[in-house]
Amino acid sequence: MNSETEQLIRDSLRGVVEINRTERGLALSRLPEWTSIHHRHDSLTQKVADQASGARLLLATKASEITLVYRATRDATMDGWQAPPSTASIAVEGFEATTSHVDGDLWVWDGSVVGELRPGQDSIASFSLPETDEVRTVSLWLPHNCKIEIIDLSANAALAAAEVPTTRWVHYGSSISHCVEAESPLGVWPSRVAQDLNLDLFSLGIAGSANIEQFAAKTIRDTEADLISLKLGANVVAGATMTERTFIPAVHAFLDTVRETHPYQPILLMSPIYAAGFESQPGPARTDANGQTHGSQPSDLEWVKELNLRRVRDILEKIALERQDPNLHYVDGLQLFGESDAHLMVDGLHPNADGYLLIAERVRALLLGHRPNL
Repeated sequence: MNSETEQLIRDSLRGVVEINRTERGLALSRLPEWTSIHHRHDSLTQKVADQASGARLLLATKASEITLVYRATRDATMDGWQAPPSTASIAVEGFEATTSHVDGDLWVWDGSVVGELRPGQDSIASFSLPETDEVRTVSLWLPHNCKIEIIDLSANAALAAAEVPTTRWVHYGSSISHCVEAESPLGVWPSRVAQDLNLDLFSLGIAGSANIEQFAAKTIRDTEADLISLKLGANVVAGATMTERTFIPAVHAFLDTVRETHPYQPILLMSPIYAAGFESQPGPARTDANGQTHGSQPSDLEWVKELNLRRVRDILEKIALERQDPNLHYVDGLQLFGESDAHLMVDGLHPNADGYLLIAERVRALLLGHRPNL
């Protein structure tokens, strides 16, 4: 990658906080490097933060042909299973297109924490756009479901970094915000909403890793924001990472940290969506023979106040009321995806591609209600 292309990519990248030069190109992360000491004991957190869910190149150009070259690293297992293809999407003036690839590297797991890298080839995402004589804004959404290294970016006309949307939306959540199950980057519900409403999205949808930690709160604190949404509780319940005793002060501390630099910005405090196996049961999650994910049997110890989704919703609603913050708004997750939508789930916990688009539709209406000028 030449220095001019590197600078263009750095200037046009939105939705990441770390861009690191590699031997061939640029590696990305949605968590700053300083946070690694907080989560290096858990390899999942860094892995999902390095996946570019919600990230895009925002370009100003007359081009009708744009090509992104990247190297993906997807998961696989010794028995032949492979993660879904990496996908990139492009959007401009109502036109959208997606391209998928299976030619990147594979990280092959042996059933434990040990893996082996099997090298592949670069992926070439080529897009043909409607012809134009005018400079327009093009959003090139990066793969949401795997780690990538950007190798090159080219077009049949000059490329420049586009003007950034005026409203910066910062979102935090679990796998249900990361949306690995989405068919394309534009099927990721925060990305779909941001594209439709012209929002400058920074998404910390980090699958399996939204446990209300301070490193995430400080990342949001240190990020410019006009609108903040925090979708809390799914990982806490499914992973059984907290009890009621620790969950309540953790949520307050998270909000306190965010408010240090964002004292008046609207915050949407979102509770979990519907998941039958966790509504009244606590974690840890277990998968049955039908591939459905459920909670576990509650403890018979009265003093162990385990969390289920219903209790989490009650707690978050109460916290929103108790804080007496006129710019903190509770959003019931069941309004975004409720029991009647459960047929749009792949495993009883995660929505399928259509389920994420349904959430996007409802969040879009919600944001327009809170910020009618969007």
